Amino acid sequence: MTSSEWLSMLALVAVAALMVESVRQLRRRWALVKVEGVSMEPTLRDGHEVLAKRTRRIATGDIVVVAAPDPDLGWSETKRAKAPWWIKRVAAGPGEPMPGTGEPVPPGHYFLLSDNPAGEDSRRHGPCPAAAVFGTMIREF
Repeated sequence: MTSSEWLSMLALVAVAALMVESVRQLRRRWALVKVEGVSMEPTLRDGHEVLAKRTRRIATGDIVVVAAPDPDLGWSETKRAKAPWWIKRVAAGPGEPMPGTGEPVPPGHYFLLSDNPAGEDSRRHGPCPAAAVFGTMIREF
């Protein structure tokens, strides 16, 4: 092989590595999540998809994607491995009064509600730790 062939081969490998890393970075910052069930109706319907962006800038009223709580233990301070995603609305942030009780949301937590009162949310599982929140919804498809 000539030096120009080696150089071309090296450039091709470098481009491939950059493309793989770019896709990996995109997947860490963005998620496409399918809406399952009726908990967010009428805002989001079963079968639709939402695009979410990883962020820590979360405000009351935002729709967020979170790791689902354990059915028996609720949300824990650590993320559950391979937990399904839930889509919920932020009803109150840290220090704000929780709907129903008026007590403040603990630091580093969010009180999440379904738009449909029949859905499961913080009323059953308690405030959600910020570590369980992936990010906010950007767009519905």
